[in-house]
Amino acid sequence: MFQIGDPVVHPVRGAGVVTGIEELQRHGKIKAYYRIKLLGQTRTSLMIPVEGAAAKGLRRAIQQSKLNRVRRVLCADPQRLPANHKARYELVKSKLRTGDLLQVAEAVRDMAWRQRREGSLNTRGKRIYKRGIKLLAGEIAVALGVELDAGEAQVRKWLWKNPSLEIATAS
Repeated sequence: MFQIGDPVVHPVRGAGVVTGIEELQRHGKIKAYYRIKLLGQTRTSLMIPVEGAAAKGLRRAIQQSKLNRVRRVLCADPQRLPANHKARYELVKSKLRTGDLLQVAEAVRDMAWRQRREGSLNTRGKRIYKRGIKLLAGEIAVALGVELDAGEAQVRKWLWKNPSLEIATAS
């Protein structure tokens, strides 16, 4: 069970902080819900039932001490993505949907490599890449206790330290 102030991550909505635990009546039953303030959104709160929160993928954000694992993934050699755009986007989207931070980091790294190798991504590719960066940056930001922009800057800094991405840029 989460407490008020805990940094959490929803696999689709991203990172946030539990700002309250409220009881609401739904379908004639009173249930407890987590109120989550999503990072980077000023007026939106996410309400997740306490019962079944884990089944919906809600989890505690990564600890600051474990961020080095994310950096290692971002700095590792990329995996070549499928040439077929449908297969490529399904693979990347499936990694983003897992809610696993290391899978998200792999997807972002691989899309960054493809973007630098190809010169750019198409509209769909850019949208998926930006979504991955936002998910990754949000969790890094809540782990470090900083704003979303600072989390995104950290992601980009680690990506630029990847020698494979520098080589891809030069070619």
